[in-house]
Amino acid sequence: MRNTLLTIFFLVFTASLYSQEILIIREREFIDTETGSSQGVNVPRSTRTLFQFLNNTVTAVNSFGYLLQAGDENPAATNNNLDGEIISGNKFVWNGTDQTSMTHALFTGYNLDVIIRYNYLLNTPNGIQRKSDGMTDQNGVIAYNILKNPKLGIAVKGINGIKIYNNTFYSDKNSSQTARGLIDIYNNTDNGLNAPSKGTKVFNNVFYTRNHIYNIDIHDAECLEEFECDYNVYWCEAGDPIFQVDGKTKTFAMWQAMGYDLHSVVINPDFIDLESFVPRARLDYGMNLGDAFKEGLATNALWNMTSPKTATQNGTWQAGAIIYAVSGEEEEEEEWPANVTRIFPNPAMGVFYVLMSDPDNQYGIAKVYDSFGRFVFSRPVNFGLNPIEVPVSMPSGLYTVTLEAATVERFIRKVIIIN
Repeated sequence: MRNTLLTIFFLVFTASLYSQEILIIREREFIDTETGSSQGVNVPRSTRTLFQFLNNTVTAVNSFGYLLQAGDENPAATNNNLDGEIISGNKFVWNGTDQTSMTHALFTGYNLDVIIRYNYLLNTPNGIQRKSDGMTDQNGVIAYNILKNPKLGIAVKGINGIKIYNNTFYSDKNSSQTARGLIDIYNNTDNGLNAPSKGTKVFNNVFYTRNHIYNIDIHDAECLEEFECDYNVYWCEAGDPIFQVDGKTKTFAMWQAMGYDLHSVVINPDFIDLESFVPRARLDYGMNLGDAFKEGLATNALWNMTSPKTATQNGTWQAGAIIYAVSGEEEEEEEWPANVTRIFPNPAMGVFYVLMSDPDNQYGIAKVYDSFGRFVFSRPVNFGLNPIEVPVSMPSGLYTVTLEAATVERFIRKVIIIN
């Protein structure tokens, strides 16, 4: 990753507001090719900063470190300087090969009232981390995020009052690939600390596992204090969903006997596919969490360096990250920026999109060439948004995509395709 360029970028977009700085990073693409240890996108936090990380894509392969480092690992003078940070609408992708890696994807340690919403995390070893030495969160939330195939989905470590609402978790990992939970709640014992995580709230989430791995793992009995968990949807293709408390495995019935998930259901959410995680029908199993948390991801949400589409909870509160609009009401038509030509995302996994909204630059065909300049395949394109599916036989690598028409100069972009 080009750390020098990142530092320049941060400084350009930093401005003083009384005693605070303003730092908004939006609609950027960060590709980290470091295979060892990497600090990732390391957010400056030496002064109090109003920080927002919006609609970016971050891709990495590092075996240790971070994708986004927006907080501290330990007590320090820089603690709480990013209080109230907002991390929304981003896509985090980890493509590393180190099976022992616990690379942190979205890290916000030692900051309070953090808003983490509408993000998509793919294959991230350690997905979302909230950590401190006993701080208590009041106004933060982890809501309406999709986490696909993490080794650990959300970590709550030594911090109180964390809200985990309306997220969708999916994993095809087995117990030999991960011993961690989709949600892990535990004491922070780093460097002699002994700070439990009390008062975690887990409502309206969807947990889908292919194999028997832990949905929720509460490592330490102290973390059960004021813990609440209900109105969730669970499904395990291998049988009964499982949990762990203080090192002891619990079946769903045993978990309910402890007083948790008494209104939750074990049903197949029947996703249309395992990429968008849109259920075929509304999952009307949630609890109304109030107006502050009514906006979820729409069924046509996309992560393309613009804000993903959202929909408002209606009728019975729906579980999971994806929310259906009012029954019978058509989804809002996709709105795209005017007069642009864009190929995204980059890197692309299995499919990329060609967006053409400039009437003066209309192309008729997209051609793909490999790194040696050899033609691979082509597809016709039209005005608007064009999904381009990558042939399954095409190897991952760096490709050149050209858009062509008889009367318009060629449009050329380099795209990393992961297949």
